This record gives sequence, C-alpha cells and structure tokens, in this order.
Amino acid sequence: MIQRYGFFAYFSDRPDAGYGFGMYSVTHFVVLAIVAAIIWIMCLAYKRLDNTNRTKMIRIIAYTLVVIEIMQVISYPIFHDGFRPEYMSLHLCGIMIFVCFIYAIRPSETLGEIMYAVGLPGYLAAFAFPNWTMYPMFNFYSIKAFTTHGLQIAFILMLIFAGQVRPSPRRAWKSAVFLVAIAIPIYILNLVLGTNFLYINSGSPGSPLEIFIDAFGSPLFLVPYALLVAVVVVIMYIPWIIIEKKERVEN
Repeated sequence: MIQRYGFFAYFSDRPDAGYGFGMYSVTHFVVLAIVAAIIWIMCLAYKRLDNTNRTKMIRIIAYTLVVIEIMQVISYPIFHDGFRPEYMSLHLCGIMIFVCFIYAIRPSETLGEIMYAVGLPGYLAAFAFPNWTMYPMFNFYSIKAFTTHGLQIAFILMLIFAGQVRPSPRRAWKSAVFLVAIAIPIYILNLVLGTNFLYINSGSPGSPLEIFIDAFGSPLFLVPYALLVAVVVVIMYIPWIIIEKKERVEN
C-alpha cells in the first residue's frame, strides 16, 4: 500500500509542490527555536542528575533514537513500494545513532570525540540545510528528522555540559580516522548500488556541496568537500584549544 497523502506520505510519493515547508521560512526557524529550547532544558536537567540517573537518561535517548530509526526503516515496505538500498541507515546521522547507542552502553573517550567532531557538525548542517522540506511538518519523516537530529545534539551537549566528554585537539585524529574508515567503503557501496550515502557521490540538494559540484563536478568536488570538513573540525576545536591554553597558563 503506497500512502501518497497523510502522515506517512514519502517524498517519492508526495503530491504537488508546496506540500512541505520552506527552507529558512518562519516555520523552519520557529521549529529550530523550539528544538534549541528543548535541548537547552535537557542539558540543564542532565547536569543536575547524579551519575546513575545520567546513565538512565542517555540510555533512554539512545534507545529512543534506535527505535525511531527502526520505525522509519519498516515504514517503507508497509506504506510504500518495498525496501530499496537508499533506505538503509548509512547517512552520517544514521550511523551516528548507533555510535550514540554504543556510547550509552559502553562510554568511551574516543566515541565522545567522534560524536563531537563528526556528529555534531553533521546534525547542525542537517538543521541548516534540511533535505526533508518536501514533507509537511506533521509528517512522520519530517517529525523523525527534527526529533532524531535534535536528540543527537542533546546527547553530546549533555555530556559536554556535565563534564563527561571533554573534546581535545590531541584526539582529533581519531575522528579523522573514523571518517575515512566509513567514507571509503560507503563511496564504493554508492557506486555499486547507485546510492548517495554521506553525500559523497553527488552532494546534497540545497547545501553548499552543490556549489562544489557545479564548479568541479564529481568526484573532484570531494577535494573542496574534504577541505570544508577540515575547516569545520578546526573551528570546532578552537574553543578547546583556548581552554587548554588558559589552563596551562593558570597552572
């Protein structure tokens, strides 16, 4: 059964243009403001908890993320045209859901670093350049996108606010290794399946990657893409470089 209208309408089944919401529209900004407020409240609440309840909270968030992701995957064969390769959870934010899940079970310094340096920029980019604007706000896939990205941002920020994750420029190489380790096989998989996971084969519509593709084509656009990622990571670590330098001076 293909549901072209209603709560589970999927982008390939969407009706006429105008069905969704506009990027950088009032609606877009209002929803982002609400998500930001909820994240802030969650961070404050988490910081006040003892360690036992903190563990419970991050595990609830991690389990919720996995359940929502599974719901999306099984919705395709139920409401649409079966399961296609592009429905797999192999975009960055989908992969990071399982990184959050592993961290919730077995916290580690390395996973915390990856969630900060790799995951957080990805979540923020998703909110800045949403590729689900074809959906109305009260559509499952739209709600899922805002919810999962928001929960993932809350997940890493809660840990940082509580001092449980402390990003360090000295560990930035681990995030780089992680990116390369997932990008190479996924690039090959994209070529085989005709997919575009991680947006490394043909970019993402409406994002800055389109500028690189228009200027350099594929796969040469990956060069400025990689440089952009490197610049973003450097910016992410600037506050921590300043903090570490200040602490050395004080000590």
